[in-house]
Amino acid sequence: MDDIKKTKKKITKQEENSEPDYLGHRQRLKARFLADLGKSMPDYELLELILTYSIPRRDVKPIAKELIRKYSNLVNVLVAPASDVIEDGGVSNNTAVLFSLIHACCNKICWENLENKDAPMLTNKEAIVEYCRSCIGYSKQENLLIIYLNKAGRFITKNIEQVGTVDAVMISPRDIVAKSLKNNALSIIIAHNHPSGNTTPSNADVDMTKQLAQALDVVGIKLEDHLIITTNGYFSMRERAPYVLSTKRV
Repeated sequence: MDDIKKTKKKITKQEENSEPDYLGHRQRLKARFLADLGKSMPDYELLELILTYSIPRRDVKPIAKELIRKYSNLVNVLVAPASDVIEDGGVSNNTAVLFSLIHACCNKICWENLENKDAPMLTNKEAIVEYCRSCIGYSKQENLLIIYLNKAGRFITKNIEQVGTVDAVMISPRDIVAKSLKNNALSIIIAHNHPSGNTTPSNADVDMTKQLAQALDVVGIKLEDHLIITTNGYFSMRERAPYVLSTKRV
C-alpha cells in the first residue's frame, strides 16, 4: 500500500514539473510554419499560431477552429471588425487588436508595392486590384474607394468616401468632382466592392460610371477606371467596358 502511495506521489510530481501538451504543439506549429512560411498549413492552424501570441497559456486550437467555422476562412477572421470578433468569437481585446494589426500591415504592404515614385500607378493594375481588395474587398457592405492622381498619373491621396448597405453604395458624382478638385487631381480611379462575390456590374454601376466620367470631363479630370472588387475577382470598366468611360456626348 505504501509503495502505491509513493508511486502516485512520484507521478503527481512529474506532472507538475512537466510542460502542458499544447506547448510542444506550439513549437511544432512554429517549425511547420518556418519550413514553408505556412503554405502547406490549413487556415485553422495558421490562426492557431497567431492566437499563441495573444493567448500564451491556453490550448487555442478549439478557439481557432470555432472562428474559422463562424467566418469561413482566415482572411474573414482577420478583416472582421474588432467588436464582431470579440462578441462572436469570444476573444479578448488583445486578440482583436492583433487581428486588426495584421490586416493593417497587409494594407500597408499592398500600398508600398503599389506606390512607385518612378512610374504611374496605372502601369501596375494587379497591384491596384490587390490594394483595393485589401482595403474594401472583404467588407460585408459596399464601400467606395477613390484614388486621386496627379498629371503624371502618380498618387496624391486616397479615401473611402462612402459606406453603403449590404448591396448598394450611394454615390454622388457632384461630391466626387468637388473632392477631386480639392485634391488637385487630374485623374482618379474609383473602386467599389460587391459583397455577393459577383463581379458583374449592375445597370446602376454602369449608369453612375457614365455620369461620373462626363461630370469629371467638364472640369478637365479623367476617370481612369472603375473597378468592381470581390474577395477573389474583379471587373475593370477600362478593360472590359471602355465605352462606359467615354465622355463623348451623343
